[in-house]
Amino acid sequence: MTSRPDYLINGVESRLFPVLAETSKERRVASIFLAVMTQIPAMAEEVLGSVGVRVGKRTKIQTFTEVVFKDKTLSNSRPDGLIVVDTGRAIWTAIVEAKIGKGELENDQVQRYIEIARSQGIDAVITISNQFVTKAEHSPVNVPKTLLRKVSLFHWSWTWLATICDVLTYKEKVVTPEQSYLLKQLNEFLAHPATGVERFTQMAAPWKDVVQAVSNDVQLKKTSPEVEEVTASWISEEKDLCLHLSSHVGRQVQAVIERKLQDDANARLKRHIESLIATNQLCCTLRVPDCASDIEICADLARKTITCSMSVKAPGDRKSTKARLNWLLKMLGDEAEQLHVKAHWPGRGAPTMKQVKLLREDPTKIQADNPDIVPHTFEVLIVESTGKRFSGRKTFIEDLERIVPTYYDLVGVKLKAWQAPPPKPVKSRNLPDPGDLTLQDLDENGEIPTETP
Repeated sequence: MTSRPDYLINGVESRLFPVLAETSKERRVASIFLAVMTQIPAMAEEVLGSVGVRVGKRTKIQTFTEVVFKDKTLSNSRPDGLIVVDTGRAIWTAIVEAKIGKGELENDQVQRYIEIARSQGIDAVITISNQFVTKAEHSPVNVPKTLLRKVSLFHWSWTWLATICDVLTYKEKVVTPEQSYLLKQLNEFLAHPATGVERFTQMAAPWKDVVQAVSNDVQLKKTSPEVEEVTASWISEEKDLCLHLSSHVGRQVQAVIERKLQDDANARLKRHIESLIATNQLCCTLRVPDCASDIEICADLARKTITCSMSVKAPGDRKSTKARLNWLLKMLGDEAEQLHVKAHWPGRGAPTMKQVKLLREDPTKIQADNPDIVPHTFEVLIVESTGKRFSGRKTFIEDLERIVPTYYDLVGVKLKAWQAPPPKPVKSRNLPDPGDLTLQDLDENGEIPTETP
């Protein structure tokens, strides 16, 4: 195993049962997480893979806590941990700084650790807190980009780490009883409220006022601090919703973000604010692996509704609206009566929408004014009005995180994209269907006669 790095005067291997004061809560939680990660290769592969570090069968991982640097000028700088990954060809190292509970990362402290990493030849600084980011490459803190030329800065949220535990359990990647036991214990540990690991549980403080303003037909302003706070909290909830749904389906769910906005948090915030001003809606798109389509989620502040929807192409091999609609309805179970179907038509015809229970009785109710056209796309929606609960900072999140998994169970897991059937061989296209033949149609050998040129 890799020995302790030369630039440390002190550093003990991360302990599963850390001997630390009760006041060192952050280091206790960090030590337990780091210790478990070294013992579960599948977990190390997922977690370290998010920062671009490949973990192979021969990779050796060592983690330290109670880190003290030999350089006396750094005596007051004691990060919560250090990760050393030895692939056999190269050694990759990272300083770990953790916060727990309401604690937030500080720009100056993170910047100081980046400077230390540069001076000691350490490759990266990894921060861990309850703050959410879209990708590990994004950070809740702002540091000068010039500092990141030789040192990488990454961030993990505690909830994301807990979600990785869930996903690994569902994937059954952890095969030994000992590793499964450790993973289960870590997951339960991180899920306990006393640990200090927190999900995103409420919208920003101005949420109620902004909803009320929209209800009163007050035009929101792009420069309003309240609008910016509410929009930023929606983006945080989007990230938490991905984790929430990931745990629900046992696969990693991702938010769909325009490429040009993926690495520009400010531009993305601005885009969401512009959308809120224009539509009075906060929307996001989630991608579940192998689903028929992405899931669109919209919170309408004017109507106080939460909507989830998925779209599929109507089957091109069915000629009538009724036949196309029945193809869709057969996929949806009996419990889907609360859902709505929106049909999209060719040309400039407006979409038509009806509730599933009405369409089961009479599929023609969804037909456009022109009876000769058929829909090209179906959208399946759940639209729930939450009334007074919509304005509540916590109750809004509670309802949202209830509705989205429910919608996935009703629609996401059942909906399948239509696929055109393979073409028939050219020679057989003009031949009669064998089921339609009589004895008189066969030749003297009892076979279908072939056409001669």
